[in-house]
Amino acid sequence: MHGVKSNQISIVIADDHSFFREGLVKVLNMTGMVKVVGEASNGQELVDLTQQLDPDLLIVDIGMPILNGIEAVKQIREKGLRARVIALSMHSEDAIIIQMLEAGAMGYLDKNTSKEELYQAIDSVVVQNRAYFPASTNTHMVSLLASSPYKPFPDEVLVFTEREIEVIALVCLEFSNKEIASQLKLSQRTIETHRVRIMERMNVKTVAGLVVYAYTKGLIKNN
Repeated sequence: MHGVKSNQISIVIADDHSFFREGLVKVLNMTGMVKVVGEASNGQELVDLTQQLDPDLLIVDIGMPILNGIEAVKQIREKGLRARVIALSMHSEDAIIIQMLEAGAMGYLDKNTSKEELYQAIDSVVVQNRAYFPASTNTHMVSLLASSPYKPFPDEVLVFTEREIEVIALVCLEFSNKEIASQLKLSQRTIETHRVRIMERMNVKTVAGLVVYAYTKGLIKNN
């Protein structure tokens, strides 16, 4: 695979700021688990490089010149290329992020993300083949996702118990485990067990993922 060890994840990065790209390449290559095989400074370069290199993953800035990230990802999907996509965005782009997800991205990260969250997103999208929603996912974003035709999770029907639905509802209201335990008159350990099991069944890695799942699947009514 183009000189990349079979157990390494091959990545193409697309961002029009070379300084940001350099930092991202450095952070990614230090893990040994991934290898940056190409860099693009605009959407057209990204489409061309993806065709040439057939990477596992694209990390794509949404706002690029010539061809923006959304249009580039649409073209990559139309060409039937297998690369998965994580979008990079700024804080104020909720509606734009939704368009990127609808185009074919499986997750997104704020450009100020930590390296730990970057690695977690890559593991989620490439290794686990699941959508990734960062801890910074806000209520406005959840609301937009709930009303979007974009479906981040598989169609399988999960049936939750009444108790699990109560826990999910309180997590969505941003209650802590301690607060949920107090509200439901259960031990904190019991709530922690419920929460872990719920996230495992939903196949999500973050609390934000749990909240998005709950709203997009209609487990919680979006007021």
